[in-house]
Amino acid sequence: MKRAFLQPLLIAVVMMVSVSLPAVSQVRFGVRGGLSLNKLKFDREVINSDNRLGWCAGALIDLNVPTVGLGIEASVLYTHRNNRLTDNVRVFKRDYIDIPVYVRYRLSLPTVGRVVAPLVFTGPDFSILFSDNGPVNYKNKKTVLSWDVGAGVDLFNRLRVTATYGIGMSKAMEYVNSEYHGDKVEGKDKCWTLSAAVLF
Repeated sequence: MKRAFLQPLLIAVVMMVSVSLPAVSQVRFGVRGGLSLNKLKFDREVINSDNRLGWCAGALIDLNVPTVGLGIEASVLYTHRNNRLTDNVRVFKRDYIDIPVYVRYRLSLPTVGRVVAPLVFTGPDFSILFSDNGPVNYKNKKTVLSWDVGAGVDLFNRLRVTATYGIGMSKAMEYVNSEYHGDKVEGKDKCWTLSAAVLF
């Protein structure tokens, strides 16, 4: 993704958080870890990848707006992704620093709201490539943008369990040798993540 496109998105996220801060009554921090199932979806079927298990771990900040159930959640995660392409038997890895920023709605149920509270969320996920050992014929992009949607549950107002689906908005990898009729073959991430966070 071009830097000229990333910068307005980052500015919009910062503005969204800044505008919301005065209305926030509760700020909490936490730690998160999870497992992911990642697949690279290429724009041409001459190359594809299978689903591979990865993981993520890091810290989060949780901002809650009073009474209405709305909130903002931002994380900094170290994310490890594994892939194997159909034309390459070797499994290769990609490591990212992920910064997902979500707008969240938390449903507070009568009586049991302090024990179980369902939630849904969505927002952008900015990924910065940290390291990789991909095939020499492929080039990983240094920055990647995804859009995440998810749902989960808060247990005892302390443990948050979520399932997230990440849709690649920008290309994560491209084939650098033009064997396929001179065209570039570009791949985007599709990723399921199951994670748990402890809030303090």
